[in-house]
Amino acid sequence: MWDKRSTAQQAKDQEAALRVQLVDAVGPFSPFWRERFKALGTTARKAAADLTQVAPVGERDVCPDGDPKGAAALVLQAGESGWALHAEGPRLRKALTSRLTRPGSYQAVVEADTRPTSFVFAGLGLRYPVASTRADLDVIARAGARLWQVLGLTRDDVVVAAMAPEASATYQGLQLAALGAGSPALFPGDDPDEVASALHLVPATVLALHTDTAADTLDDLDEAGAPLRTVTTVLLVGAPSDAERLAVAEGLTRVGISPRVLAVHVPEGHRLLWGECAEGTGLHTYPDLEVIQLVDPETGETNDGHGPDEVVVTQLGMRGSALLRWRTADLADSLETAVCRCGRTVPRLVGVRRHVLVPLLALRSGHRGVDLRGLAAALDGRADLADWRIVVGPSPRDDHDEVVVHIVASSGSEDDAADVAVAVARDVRSAAGLLPTQVVVNGPGELPDGDRISRRVHQRV
Repeated sequence: MWDKRSTAQQAKDQEAALRVQLVDAVGPFSPFWRERFKALGTTARKAAADLTQVAPVGERDVCPDGDPKGAAALVLQAGESGWALHAEGPRLRKALTSRLTRPGSYQAVVEADTRPTSFVFAGLGLRYPVASTRADLDVIARAGARLWQVLGLTRDDVVVAAMAPEASATYQGLQLAALGAGSPALFPGDDPDEVASALHLVPATVLALHTDTAADTLDDLDEAGAPLRTVTTVLLVGAPSDAERLAVAEGLTRVGISPRVLAVHVPEGHRLLWGECAEGTGLHTYPDLEVIQLVDPETGETNDGHGPDEVVVTQLGMRGSALLRWRTADLADSLETAVCRCGRTVPRLVGVRRHVLVPLLALRSGHRGVDLRGLAAALDGRADLADWRIVVGPSPRDDHDEVVVHIVASSGSEDDAADVAVAVARDVRSAAGLLPTQVVVNGPGELPDGDRISRRVHQRV
């Protein structure tokens, strides 16, 4: 059973899968990671032995100029000869044997592993494509079948998704999960009348809703006369906050049903949906298909115990876009390894807050996702700063959002504080592609407080 293995067995399987992924796929065939390993003075084999020696990366590292074309360097680029050199022995022997009896079959096997055939879009500060091969889609569907088990669903469950069609890993993952589990699923879009018509056609037991609009969608469906009495499970697609869970609970009361409410979530850039077995248990992961780690959101260093921390994902068994130590912009309180109440032994992410580190702000220059990690990277470790804070949120003067950087000049730099502020603004713009609304020079002990996102990044209340 994939979800009942001991911690030692999980670690052994994960180590083997990681070695195959890095040594036989990512190292030789990813242009981005080939150059990255070279710049770090390491190799794929050394990275497989200790992932923490590889600094986490995100969309800005791959596309530093903001051009999403840079994401093409993540796609593994292996032809027939390369595949033969690095394919797993049993799979290679099977392909070669088949080649003798069925001309053309060898090429089909190679392309299933190496040729990108499907794309979704990801990204928060910029939108970039994520490629999947035919074999990758099989992995996503297999993980989807596991998700159904975690959620307590069966092939007898009928799913209706009140979600707009989109080229996203979330939408694709939900479709392939239903396919992998053998459940009937309808995706009529997000128009309430169309969803209501679909619910009249089938006795849906599962209703999938986008978390941020779920409460309003329930009211709209009720107004459209949708039959909801057969719904026994509501899936909140996107890790919900406590406020969003409460809003959905109140919405369910208004429409007169009391189903189970469970969260499913795929972090930005990843392709596998995680789910919870019961509310509050945490999102169950797949240790043989991914490595999940937590890092300090400001520095990218390995979890230092000061949480909440950023969720970092390394995909295993994927042959399209290769995501290694990928920063998702999600925060989590902890990665639990104790046995869950459902009896599963797989790691679970608890207290996940989606997209926190790249919030969508209404700046005076327009709406955009602001990467707070890039802002922090421009400030952390500077010799001319004794301390700093970043405060984001509504302006006290108008309806726009602001990004204000507060600094305390280091000893010896106080007389040049204005020059330090100018240098900070310049470096922030270079690192994050954003000129801060204001750089404020503070004295020691004068830095502002707010809702803490990370140690020194706050949201204005």
